[in-house]
Amino acid sequence: MKKYVDYLILVLFFISVVMGLIIIFRSSMEKESSSQKYIKDKIAVVELVGEIYFRDSTSSFIKKDVEYYVTKLTNLFKRKDVKGIVLKINSPGGSVAAVQRLYHQIIKLKSQYNKPVVCYVSELCASGGYYVASACDKIISCEGGVIGSVGVILQVGNISGLLKKIGVNIEVIKSSKYKDVGSMFREMSPEERQMFESLVNTAYEQFISAIIEGRKLSREEVMKFADGRVFIAPQAVELKMIDGIGDEEDAIEEVKKLAKIKGSVEILKEKPSLLDFFQQVTSETKFNFQQYNFGNIKKFRFEYIFE
Repeated sequence: MKKYVDYLILVLFFISVVMGLIIIFRSSMEKESSSQKYIKDKIAVVELVGEIYFRDSTSSFIKKDVEYYVTKLTNLFKRKDVKGIVLKINSPGGSVAAVQRLYHQIIKLKSQYNKPVVCYVSELCASGGYYVASACDKIISCEGGVIGSVGVILQVGNISGLLKKIGVNIEVIKSSKYKDVGSMFREMSPEERQMFESLVNTAYEQFISAIIEGRKLSREEVMKFADGRVFIAPQAVELKMIDGIGDEEDAIEEVKKLAKIKGSVEILKEKPSLLDFFQQVTSETKFNFQQYNFGNIKKFRFEYIFE
């Protein structure tokens, strides 16, 4: 009995320590915000980290999907005290549809509210990440930032050889010729390959058009780097992929310049939440076992992503 009492005391002590830290953290944040109440103009920093996807039934409930960022940016644009936004990107890209959703939302919000958005590349801005960055007014990167991987990848699984070795046959009954197109249980036909190549080429042209429109470059200039390669920031500057090299403060100053703000501004950043904590824990403990789990093989991948 005494052992259980000791455990209970230990648990209560731990909870009290955690609660105390939370109270101290909140009070310090309140003091900081209250000291800056007199500052009217604000610049928001939004961190776009990781792959860009729509949430589906197989996704972890704690992941921030594309709609999270769409809602976050929309709410910030609507705020009268927010004069501009720094979109801090560290992303290898994501699905074609999700990336385009975020890109077009940024373009729409910029036009509707006439507020500048500057992208800051904290580490990686590749493929769909660069697609989204192209919607921003300026792109600033740290000196070691990796930018590029302009292109599309479509992957279709094929485990027919494995199934044949272990004696498994898959019977397919379909209503039309292409109903099981992309099936992982058989070889792809030449007609199906041509169909998928058409999808890739169309999505690639959409990527090129987005860069031309967003970066105000000619097609000839874009095609110099739109071959899937990645570049370090100084190379990206030379190719006009980005506008300059600097840190986050430089990106903030660029927003102030575009928004014609003089003097001090308040910087709004997302406060760490339990969601962020659990997302970090799960991302570090998943051990990449999914790549060995046939249950998690994607039948069809259509993405702007750097791998």
